[in-house]
Amino acid sequence: MEQLKHQLTKNVKFLHKVAIVRNNQGQKEALILQRASDAKSRPNCWDLPGGNVEWPASGQASAADLHQADVAREVLEEANLVVDQKIFDLTNLVHFSSYFAAEKDIYTVICGWGINFSDTDQAEVKISDEHQAQAWVSLADLANYDFGGVKGEFVKHTISEALKK
Repeated sequence: MEQLKHQLTKNVKFLHKVAIVRNNQGQKEALILQRASDAKSRPNCWDLPGGNVEWPASGQASAADLHQADVAREVLEEANLVVDQKIFDLTNLVHFSSYFAAEKDIYTVICGWGINFSDTDQAEVKISDEHQAQAWVSLADLANYDFGGVKGEFVKHTISEALKK
């Protein structure tokens, strides 16, 4: 099978985003990252750590739950936070949807996860070059940030559900 960057197949993507929640003086907040100005999708908009799953490497043995390692890797790459990949199970799934981009003929399955900052191994976040800023936001703060309109609604929903959990 042809290896495609950021896609499972020519017409299918599997996207994960992670709302990392902390308690700040009795108020729950989620980590958001501002996308780079040259990002292909939603430049300068706010987002969550995460990304698209890629087809397993050649020689990958048959295995279940490969998504867990992919999500944990994305959190490490984008926020420099190490999490146990097993945390990405159904108890922490807070959003599930799909999106069909007719102009590109690509179907995307989207999973949003909600985890606690205390489940990571770090005291602070260090963002990747894919982002230009970070912020911790409460449920009341969400309206003050641009997540990319309709394309970013799933991000807002993931944050909302994680903060309510």
